[in-house]
Amino acid sequence: MPRRDHSSVYIERNPSLWEAIGDRRSIRYFQAYRPVERWKIEVMFQAAHRSSRAVNASFIKAVGIERDQLDPEILEALKTPTNTADLDMAPFYIFTYADPTAPAGGASRLKDLYDRGAFAPALGWSHAYIDNVVDATVLQEILKDVVGATLLAGEEASQAVAHMLLAATALGLGTCCKSFGIDAAKEALNVPDHLVPLWMILVGYPAEDPRAGGQRPRPPLGEDYFWGSFDHPFETSEEVTDLLWDLNMLQPEAPYPWRQAEIRAIARSYGLPE
Repeated sequence: MPRRDHSSVYIERNPSLWEAIGDRRSIRYFQAYRPVERWKIEVMFQAAHRSSRAVNASFIKAVGIERDQLDPEILEALKTPTNTADLDMAPFYIFTYADPTAPAGGASRLKDLYDRGAFAPALGWSHAYIDNVVDATVLQEILKDVVGATLLAGEEASQAVAHMLLAATALGLGTCCKSFGIDAAKEALNVPDHLVPLWMILVGYPAEDPRAGGQRPRPPLGEDYFWGSFDHPFETSEEVTDLLWDLNMLQPEAPYPWRQAEIRAIARSYGLPE
């Protein structure tokens, strides 16, 4: 379809994928007074919609809602020990859930993908193979295993969440994944019983520097990633490390020298403890 001109829809910044990965932070201070444009939420949803998904199934379900649309009692009931003042500041919430029933109907979706050229006879695929092997011995067994289906749904839905976070970063927004009062959300949002809660994503424009005091520390890559077997930690190279610094995927580690002064200033502006 041809692109249309929408004067109200524009991208303030257009970082590379590498820089968006490097810039992503868990933002905890938001401009409480500044709403998030609906079209930016739409972009986040579209990004999530294009994440990897087993059997082309919709494992994630998400509800976006403006903070001020919720009753004060519900807002208070959503809070947990790790989710308090930042919830009050964030102007928009996205509640994410995993759907363990998503593999149902997978055979018809796989056949459609086969007809579109995603699979081919050269790899052993056919409509009969989908019916007699994939559906009968894999998908139906998954649906019988509640624990396994829930685990799979959480894994697949989390990929969509990651896409949303990167899209938000690229749009100049801040996000933070938080726990939330599950019962309060279910009452307010009419959440179906079979869905499994994942994260409440706080969304808004950062009141803090978007890089939030620096990149979060990570252990050496070789502690978590390996080559060939778990006996061989992955070894980083100077060439790739330098490249990722040039691309802003790797950035100075927290804390920036002025970080504590920034936090105190924000706390004063919102009447929070310093």
